[in-house]
Formats: sequence, C-alpha cells, structure tokens
Amino acid sequence: MKLIILIVFIFIIAVQSAELPSISTKRVQRNCSFSVRQHRCPPLARLAKVVTAGSVQLLNELSGTFWIGLIYIGTPPQKFYVDFDTGSSDLWVSAPSCGKACGGTNHYYSNKSTTYRPVGVPFEIHYGDGSYAKGKFDNDTCTVGGKAVKGQLFAEATSGSGLENYTRDGLLGLAYPLESSGETPLFFNMYKQGLIPQPIFGFYFHPYRHHIKFTQNGKLTVGGVDTTKYIAPITYAPVILKGYWEFSMNSVSVSNTKVCSSGCYAIADTGTTLIVGPPSQVNKLNALIGGIYIAAYDTFFVDCSRKLSSFPNVTFTISNQRFVITPLQYIRIFGDNNTYLCTTAFQGADDRDSSKRPIWILGDYFLVRFYSIYDIGKNRVGFAKSVSYSFLQTVPSSLFKG
Repeated sequence: MKLIILIVFIFIIAVQSAELPSISTKRVQRNCSFSVRQHRCPPLARLAKVVTAGSVQLLNELSGTFWIGLIYIGTPPQKFYVDFDTGSSDLWVSAPSCGKACGGTNHYYSNKSTTYRPVGVPFEIHYGDGSYAKGKFDNDTCTVGGKAVKGQLFAEATSGSGLENYTRDGLLGLAYPLESSGETPLFFNMYKQGLIPQPIFGFYFHPYRHHIKFTQNGKLTVGGVDTTKYIAPITYAPVILKGYWEFSMNSVSVSNTKVCSSGCYAIADTGTTLIVGPPSQVNKLNALIGGIYIAAYDTFFVDCSRKLSSFPNVTFTISNQRFVITPLQYIRIFGDNNTYLCTTAFQGADDRDSSKRPIWILGDYFLVRFYSIYDIGKNRVGFAKSVSYSFLQTVPSSLFKG
C-alpha cells in the first residue's frame, strides 16, 4: 500500500521435469533513499477495483508490494517483467507508444508476433494512488513457466500516468475473474488448457533482512504446493466473497487484548507490503505496542532504544488457528551509521470490499511468515507456518538495549 521496503527481489522459476512450475528468489536493493525524511519510493496503491515445469524469472519490488516475473507474449516470444498480484485479475503490458509513462523497459510489438489477433476493445485500469493505464485488448500466446497459454486475452497499454518509477512492464493478476476487466485470467486458462494439474498456487517468500543486499530464496508454485516450504498443518478458510481472496478472521489481538473480535474480514494480497486494517483498529493495535503516529510520515514509530522483550506479540486468529507475528517480525528498521528509525508494519486504511465491509489486507509482513495457498477449485485460502518463520532481520547492536 503506502510504505515501502525499498528493495527488489529477483525470482527464477526452476525447471525440473518431475516438478510443478516454481520460483526461486534472489534479493537485490532498489535505488531508493533510506534517509530519515525520504525512506520510501513512490507507492503503487491497491487497485480500486501430470505436468512438467517451465522457467520464469521474477523480481520483487517492494513499493506497494509487487512480485514481478518474467513472462513471454507472442511468437516469437517477447519478454516482460510483470507484477504477480493476488489482488487483481487483469494481464496488461506496455505498448511502445506508452514509452516511459507505463514504467519498465520492455514493450509489446504486435506486428512482430505471428500469433497476434486484434480485439480492439478499449482497456482502462485505475489505481488508488491516481495512476492509471489505458489501451486496448489483444489476443496472443502467453508463456509462463515454459507453459504456452494459447489465445490469451490481455491488455496493451498505450498510455499511462503515475507509473514512471516502476521497473515492471505490466501486471499479471491472480485473483478471481470478477476483479478483471472482462478477460479470463491467465492462471484460469492455464488450468483449462491442461497446463497445470490443479487450480492451485502457493507462495513462499523469504523474510527481509533490514536493508542490506542479501541473496534470498523463495518460491511460487503453480498447479499445487511445495511441501518443503511450510510446516504442517495447513489452516484453510473459505473464500467468502469472490473477487479478491477474501476470508473471515476470528480476531486480531495484541497479547490478550482484541482489536477486532467480530466481523473481521481480510484478503491475502501479494500486492501489499504492510499489514493494513481499519484505522480505528490499527490505531488501537499500534497504541498497544507503543506506536506513536507521525502525520508527516503517515507512519507509526516505536522507540528503537526500548527493550525488545517489552514489545508484545500480535496474533491473527483464522479458522480458530493462531498466527503469531513477533516484535522483530513487525518492527521495520531504517537508517545507518548509528542513526536509526523504527516503525511498525501496521498501517490504517479505510479499504472495503464490494459489500462495503471494512477489511484487513495481509500483505508481505504476514505472507513472509506464513506460506499461502490459493485454491480456486475449492474456493479457499490456506496458511501454514513458513520454514523461514523464525528467520529474523539483522538488528544493529545499538538498538533495543532498554
């Protein structure tokens, strides 16, 4: 959503004939400032609205958050780094006429593809921060993980605004078709064309290590799950509203104090960095952990010199199973040379679903701790403790002394 980790992850989908398509990750630093007054990059807000494996390269650019992957469109294939986003459904890439306005460096040339078919229907998509992309729908072969999806409808963005600072060439949505602009999402077509064995995908993300350049491993598995990346059991919650991956939570609590105890709705969103919730509930949560709101940064800060053991855990209860986030998992550290700021990963925002209910958005700070499973066939979302759950960020020796 708004705050940014200021990092880029590079993902590489490994190809092994006996495995499902999967993604391994390498983390590199994005060219953004870590200064006290400029600790974020321009955000991309949420949208207002038996098989062998292939290979794809992905990047994770945490400025909103989005997980970027290398896909191909056309014959011969043209490459694009696109945002893999569970919070939307459309696939769009930049056309040459959009130039730098759509971000990225790669553009789709329809005249260079022998499988291109014009559709001509107008396309327009707006984001919550005021940015947008406009263009038209096309039809072509789209290749993801070595799997060629024939006749895929996608959008070619011919103009845009507010997207100049992003390294991705477009967006590939992984939500339900109801959140698309009329096209059948690529993941759905992969299953319909028999390219994957099950309509399931799972995300494993390695936790952050402060703002240091650091090589990480992570994986997105398509057509199933990677049992080596989580610790059983898996807790499932039924999708209660198709569109986003929305489900009910029993509660959100700090130690033994509940900040949400009824009507707690949430979506799992790889397109969001932080854990976002209704302002009144997030304000209470941050107050309970000692957070102080600074309007100039639209951020809750905590005292970096406070003893770490004095910070409480935050618990999300889903299908009666507790998912615990510990202090070093929700405290964000910025700075260097013994000058540091500490903020929380909890942000207030009045986001609502299509039924106008306030929702929590479980972004990266939740998803890096819990392997997430998206099961379209059974309309459910699953979570299990990640194998990297206990991996903690590097903490400067001068902090949290008490």
